Amino acid sequence: MTRFIKRLFWLSCLFLPGSLLAAGSTEVLLRIGGKDITKQEFEFYCKHYAAENCRTESVRNTFDDFLFQKLKSADMRRTGCDTLPAFRQYCKVMQGELLKSVMLDKEQEEQICRDLYRQSVERLSKNGWVKIEQITIRLAQNATKQEEYAACNRMDSIYTALKQGAPFAAFSPLKEEDTWVPVVELLQEFTDRIASLSKGAFSEPFFSPLGIHIVKLTDTKPCISYEEARPYLMAYLDRLGAEHPALKRDVFARWTEGVLNDNGVQMRLETEEDALLASFWDQQHREASPREATPEELERYFKQNKNQYAWELPHFKGAVIRCVNKKMASRIKKYLKKLPVGQWNESLHKLMAADSTVSASIEVGLFQIGKNACVDKLAFKCGKLPENDKLPYVFLMGKKLKKGPEDYTDVYEVLRNDYRREQEKRLLASLMQHFNVEIEQDVLKTVNCCGSN
Repeated sequence: MTRFIKRLFWLSCLFLPGSLLAAGSTEVLLRIGGKDITKQEFEFYCKHYAAENCRTESVRNTFDDFLFQKLKSADMRRTGCDTLPAFRQYCKVMQGELLKSVMLDKEQEEQICRDLYRQSVERLSKNGWVKIEQITIRLAQNATKQEEYAACNRMDSIYTALKQGAPFAAFSPLKEEDTWVPVVELLQEFTDRIASLSKGAFSEPFFSPLGIHIVKLTDTKPCISYEEARPYLMAYLDRLGAEHPALKRDVFARWTEGVLNDNGVQMRLETEEDALLASFWDQQHREASPREATPEELERYFKQNKNQYAWELPHFKGAVIRCVNKKMASRIKKYLKKLPVGQWNESLHKLMAADSTVSASIEVGLFQIGKNACVDKLAFKCGKLPENDKLPYVFLMGKKLKKGPEDYTDVYEVLRNDYRREQEKRLLASLMQHFNVEIEQDVLKTVNCCGSN
């Protein structure tokens, strides 16, 4: 059964009238089309969605990313995308998952799962475990002959396409989880079909009380470990809904009364919804969206902005090589010096594979002073060499770069990100023209969620 259906089980059991209330107001950071967006929302975004960027980017750059996502989602709301039934259903599922994180005692849930496994593994393993995929057309118990006829025709067409080599996933809009399921828990109609299938084979269309199906057998096992059974056991507990044994009854009671003040959950819901709408926006604006730069474009951009990439500290570009003695070092130098730096690593390993008398290690790259003890001692004359009994002789091949990078490849990742950000800024400016955007610069200056202002 898919993760999506499992979540719906949880929602159908758990969702009662109630609401998540924001815990107080905070400073307004910006307004988009008159809607206030708080400093607290941005700090939450930094902490939970941009933590890695915050370690390397300025607050301003991270703010631009945040604003870009907000503008994309606002643009999609303007078109009514957020009111579509499929989108609203996704948001309900997402809310259910987040509420679970608040309302369930995770340690207790884990212990319950382990107890269930010990108590039921023998019974569940009686007929083995399977991984399956299925294509299903739902039919109500009181479906008309016309509805049944249409479903059969559709499934026959799918079955014909599958026999002609069409991928199974093409007809299954909800991707199946890679989860083991005990055969004893399947409907008899499924069990009967699976019994005659080999791994990778799929059945002919068949009926069950749920509708009409084609099932594919992905894998089988007589018994599985706790780790493999855990997703199935978690799904079983989810289906218990309000009777879940690990449910925090006091939290659940406050939520059903509409007095659960969990601002973190509310912000997570809003940020996830914005991210989803932004992804829809990207899909609809692929031609205008930032693309990967070509080497020529990066080289040109580097030359135009070379001063931006000057280093505060000197670097060494080349390789740190260890070997057994000076004689071996001379041989390796002679072997590598006629080759491009990019081939040194592979070439040295090929030499060692071809000649067992050659024993060495190599590290190729760009080394900032203070980052590699060997480079510090041999290139920058500071510190001391680390000892290595197996490969006692160490030498460098390459050169010092005191002022900055000499080639765009020396700062490739940073340069690629900067080039993409330039494209995004043009898109951001274009979006801002369609909305009345007000940024409280004084408030932005007080944000310190990335470690520095």
